[in-house]
Amino acid sequence: MKLLDGINHLTFITADLDRLIAFYERVFDAQVILDLEEDGLRHAFIEVGPNTVLHPFQIPGIQPPEDLPMFQRGRLDHFALNATGEEAFRELHRRVIAEGRDDGEVTDMGALLLFSFTDPDEGRHEVVWWKPGRPTDHVKRADWKRVELD
Repeated sequence: MKLLDGINHLTFITADLDRLIAFYERVFDAQVILDLEEDGLRHAFIEVGPNTVLHPFQIPGIQPPEDLPMFQRGRLDHFALNATGEEAFRELHRRVIAEGRDDGEVTDMGALLLFSFTDPDEGRHEVVWWKPGRPTDHVKRADWKRVELD
């Protein structure tokens, strides 16, 4: 019996909640399901999938960390969002490039395709498409390759 069906929400700091919300609405068709200002801070629930919510906080005097290399970013290094299919993966890649938030690289990891994007607070995150029918136990770094999307 599975006990969980995904992540409910991911919480992080933003310098500008309106800018962050606009980015996720524009690029990921996200929907704000809660936007509150209380106790001197503002936070929102940004629904990016049927079971996944981003929960950014804008807190006066607290800034998100600057752009740092992977594994030096703090307690939450990055998150990866699942594309609903190959067509959605390609469309999201196109949108992120149009926003100037991606270097255009796509990595084929065997069982999945992945690209990275940078949000408006310089958070570096990923979008993943799991290939149907591919075993997930073969994603060794030595087998990864850069690919071009048509």
